[in-house]
Amino acid sequence: MSEEKWTSKMKDEWVLFEKDKERKIATITLNRPETLNAMTLAMYDKLNQIVADLDTDEDVKVIVFNGTGEAFCSGFDVEELGFIHGQETPKHGERIRRPSQRERLAMDRNHFWGRRGPYATVLHCLKATIASVHKYCYGAGLEFALACDITIAAEGTLFTHPGWQYIGPTCDLGLLIQTIGVKKTKEMTLTGIPIDAQEALRVGLVNKVVPIDKLEEETMKMAEVITHRPFDGIVMGKAHFEAALEHLSTSASDYIAHAMQTNLRYEPGEYNLFKERRDTGRTQAIRGRMKRFSEKERLSV
Repeated sequence: MSEEKWTSKMKDEWVLFEKDKERKIATITLNRPETLNAMTLAMYDKLNQIVADLDTDEDVKVIVFNGTGEAFCSGFDVEELGFIHGQETPKHGERIRRPSQRERLAMDRNHFWGRRGPYATVLHCLKATIASVHKYCYGAGLEFALACDITIAAEGTLFTHPGWQYIGPTCDLGLLIQTIGVKKTKEMTLTGIPIDAQEALRVGLVNKVVPIDKLEEETMKMAEVITHRPFDGIVMGKAHFEAALEHLSTSASDYIAHAMQTNLRYEPGEYNLFKERRDTGRTQAIRGRMKRFSEKERLSV
């Protein structure tokens, strides 16, 4: 890798946090509406730290995740894709020596799917967790929704992972399989075609679908119902779930698979997001991806 280590940056207001001690509910809000709440590495680390702290917070029984603006989360910020694995430098986009597998593996284990990453932190949190999602629940947003105990979706919300279109099946397949089954997981990951909220409800990806203007209200109703349960009962119950599902844990396979897939070789004619970003810039690369994976591929929506 380059001698100049690159670190992700984050504005303080990109992740908002508030705690209602009286109701024992904490709310974590993604707040980058100008990018449809696209996640950066620094945002991942911030979320991870907040949830880890709340895990033993005596003032909180339930954690709610939501997003401001037009979407819950559009995925990981294309501006940082590739850079975090050392494939190129963000300043000039120049090619550098291919990063080792151990560097890729450490990144995915420590910052994403491994036991130290935010998805695992949310999944194994001893407090009840609720994802309150709307419009787009893509990529990183889908991962967080999967990790939460309960997901409530606004009508019309779409669910997919952009990486499935230009990389292929990857990212928390184990948890997705456990949630919606093998066949539906294969359909979603092999095609990359988004499914809507009603389909997500039918296959068990979400718990409830509500009108967009009722999303916050219905989410808080669910949270308050849970807070009426004994504190020890919630925590011990979550620990019991973890013990019962321990043999199904997939964090190791997920970060190993993702690290391997950062080493893809693209064949002629295949869409290469990193090359397009280098040659045309982030905005045109995203538009090119949308054009390439056109409405013709979204027949099920």
